[in-house]
Amino acid sequence: MEKIKYKKDEADLKFFKELKTAVNDYFKENDIKKTGDWKSFFKALFFISSYIFIAIAIFFVTELSSLHLCYAALGSLSIFTALNVAHDTAHGTLSSNKKLNQIFLYTFDLLGASGYLWKLKHVHSHHPHVNIPDMDGDIKQSNLVRIFPNAPYFNFHRFQFLYMPVLYLLYTLNWLLFRDFRDLKETNISGKPNHKHHRKDILKFFLFKSLFISRMLWLPILFLDFTVFEIISGFLIFHLAAGFTVSLALVSAHIGEHSIYPEPDENGNMPLSWVRHQITTTCDFATDSFLVTHLFGGFNHHVVHHLFPNICHIHYPAITKILVAHCESNGMPYRSNPTLLSAILSHLKFLKIRSRQNIKVDYIEM
Repeated sequence: MEKIKYKKDEADLKFFKELKTAVNDYFKENDIKKTGDWKSFFKALFFISSYIFIAIAIFFVTELSSLHLCYAALGSLSIFTALNVAHDTAHGTLSSNKKLNQIFLYTFDLLGASGYLWKLKHVHSHHPHVNIPDMDGDIKQSNLVRIFPNAPYFNFHRFQFLYMPVLYLLYTLNWLLFRDFRDLKETNISGKPNHKHHRKDILKFFLFKSLFISRMLWLPILFLDFTVFEIISGFLIFHLAAGFTVSLALVSAHIGEHSIYPEPDENGNMPLSWVRHQITTTCDFATDSFLVTHLFGGFNHHVVHHLFPNICHIHYPAITKILVAHCESNGMPYRSNPTLLSAILSHLKFLKIRSRQNIKVDYIEM
C-alpha cells in the first residue's frame, strides 16, 4: 500500500491552527514547559519505587496468600508504571532531557516488555495510522477478535463479547512471552517498512527478558519455600491482574460502539483530514476523575494525547478543557464516556456489533 495521505480541509486546518495557538498560549501564560514537572517525576518515583518494593517483598513472604497478593499487586502496578512513566518517555515528554527519557524508557524492559519494540510500534505504527485497518499495529492483534470492518468473519465471533473479556486477562501473558518475540522477527512495520533491528537492540531484548523471567519465576522457585506450582500460579495471577488493568485503558480509547475505522483508497488517500481523523477515531473517558487520570497516566484524556503527543500527560486535564471548548464552537465531533464503566460497556456493545456477520457500520461525522 502507498503511503497514506490525509485529506486537505481548510476548515479543519484552521481549527487545528487555532487550537494549537490556544494550547501554546496556556503554557506561555502559566510559564510552564510542555514536558513533565515535579508532579510527573513524583509519580514516576512513586510507581517505580512501589513496584521495586513489592518485587523485593515477594522474596520475604512466607504465606501463600501473601505471595499471590504480591504478584497481583505487582501486575497492576506494572501497568500503572508503564502508563505513567514509560508511555511518556516513549514520546519524549517525561523530561526535556532526551537522555533522561531514554533511560526511563528502560522501565518498560524492567517490567518485562520491550521498550524498543513498543516505541517502534506505538510511535511509528499506531499514532500515524490510528484505527486504520491493517496498519494500526496496536489495535489488531489476532483473528480471535473481530474489530476492523474488513476483518474476516468466523462463526465463533458470534460470542466474542462473551469470551474476549476473559481473554483480555491473558493480554500481558501473550504480550511479554509471545507477541514481543513475534514482533522482533517482524521487519515490515507500518510507518517504518523494511526496518532492521540493530544487534545491540536484539541483545538487550533477550537480556531483559531473561532478567524478567528469572526474578519472576526461576529465583522464587530456587529460593522460596513454595512449590513450583504455587510460584507458577503466582506468575499467572500477576498476568491476570496486569491484563485486567491494561485492558481497561486500551479498549476504552479506540474501540467503542461509535468507533470508526476509515480506510484509504487505492492511492492511499484518506477520507478525513488528519486532525478530524484523530478526534473521530479516539474517545476520552472519565476525564473528570482525578483517580482514573492519575492511575492511568492521563490515558483517559486520549484525544489530546493523539493531537499533542509532545505534551506530558500531567497537563492533559487542562488541555482537554481547551480542546472541548474549541470542538463545541467549531462543530468537531469530540466524544467522551463520562465514566470508566460506561467506556467498558461501550466496548462490549462494540464487540456485540462486530459479532454479527456482514455488519460493517461505521459512524463518520463529516
